[in-house]
Amino acid sequence: MQVKVVVPEENMGDILGDLNTRRARVQGMETEKGQSIVTANVPLSEMQRYTTDLRSITGGRGIFDMEFAHYEVVPSHITNEIVEKKAKEDAAKEE
Repeated sequence: MQVKVVVPEENMGDILGDLNTRRARVQGMETEKGQSIVTANVPLSEMQRYTTDLRSITGGRGIFDMEFAHYEVVPSHITNEIVEKKAKEDAAKEE
């Protein structure tokens, strides 16, 4: 997903740190009228609870916009986790 986050300047570091934990690839940063604007590509699965987290980090003063950018191959370590979880679910259903 192409994500654009607008936050107060004092929250910029916290937002960048949070985006990095979400496997984001930051594309750009700019400052405009006391607001910092971050543009990044982030996997959709990592953005599921972002509204709540952004509100918590910025005290309700941050906003974001998200739109589809492109498909990408899921990293192998995450693929393995998904396959293992599904196998456990199937084994539990058979019992």
